[in-house]
Amino acid sequence: MSKRDKLIQKIMSGACITFAEAERLLTDLGYQSEFPQGGSSHKTFRKAGCDKITLVATQKPLKKYAMKMIVAALEMEGF
Repeated sequence: MSKRDKLIQKIMSGACITFAEAERLLTDLGYQSEFPQGGSSHKTFRKAGCDKITLVATQKPLKKYAMKMIVAALEMEGF
């Protein structure tokens, strides 16, 4: 089982993850990331045909609302 598969399994089991883990997973799934102008701590991930996901880079671990957005993205990808 790859690291990505283990991370997906961890997320789907309801465990919280760090921003770095979320960023790595979303990038692997084809999301493009960008920091908004003005030095915000939020980072937005976008992919054509999918809802945007906005995460706060300073949260450790990510909050429940962010985890729900990531789970929804994984479900759209077929996981």
